[in-house]
Amino acid sequence: MQSLNTFSIHYLQAFVLSAELGSISAAARALGKRQSQLSGWIADLEAELNLELFTRTGNSLQLSPDGHTLLPLAQHTVAQSNRLQAAAHALQQHKQLVLVIGVAPHIPQQLLTDAIVGFMQQQPQVQVRISTQSEEVLTQGLVERVFDVVLLHESIELHNSSYDYCRVGYYDEVFVVRSNHPLAAKPSVGVADLAPFRELIWAEHYQQSADESGYSGHSSQIADFSTLKGVLLKTDCVALLPALMVAADIQAGQLASLQVNSELSTMRRRLELRWPLGSQHKTIINSWLSLVCQTLNNLDSDTPPDR
Repeated sequence: MQSLNTFSIHYLQAFVLSAELGSISAAARALGKRQSQLSGWIADLEAELNLELFTRTGNSLQLSPDGHTLLPLAQHTVAQSNRLQAAAHALQQHKQLVLVIGVAPHIPQQLLTDAIVGFMQQQPQVQVRISTQSEEVLTQGLVERVFDVVLLHESIELHNSSYDYCRVGYYDEVFVVRSNHPLAAKPSVGVADLAPFRELIWAEHYQQSADESGYSGHSSQIADFSTLKGVLLKTDCVALLPALMVAADIQAGQLASLQVNSELSTMRRRLELRWPLGSQHKTIINSWLSLVCQTLNNLDSDTPPDR
């Protein structure tokens, strides 16, 4: 086998895409190359490794056992190469004057107040645009570089090679009702207690999954938070809302929080930041990421642990 230094990243891209898409022709279309060119790259890679990466039967292309073993390593190498190229491109862009930030629905933007103030002080020449969109729109916009950075609820995926990300901070949620609600005086409530009352859902892009029935048999979805709170104060509805956004109303005695006996610990929604590959090498992106991480970490340290 020849030295690994002789490998071309194009060979590995051809191998990875052919494996992921199921055919060399599909990989060639994705790369904008001729099929014969990709076939040659894969053949050269197999020759350098002295291994068969695919088994070929007629028009069928299947990974060989050796190909299965090497594919994750090749995917990692290609992803790192993409990050290198993205970082180099980012370092060439010195005069970005607008920072476009996407925030998923239901995340209280008050969490970002200190970060926004700090960023405006550090980068006075940069305009800041914050947009609330569905998580699907944000994720697609990130890949298409419509957004410079997005804040979403934490994903369960362990790794993604399409963007960079870090998991940061959280916010707490609390069930609230108006202070003279029939449930307000109860020390704790159960699902049966909540069921008769309409549940207000704060979200513009809310989609309820098949296995998510909520705490009430009927609900209303309201996008504007002020409108939702106004309805909540005038009706016997219930709502699960970010604690940060109703803390003043609870303290003023307008709203009351409910202790739900099926939720014995704090209802916590964890967050993550995502940004296009390599963008953290841009000064303004790096500045924003650092400030958000610092802000949310400070919130974490100020919050007492669950009992």
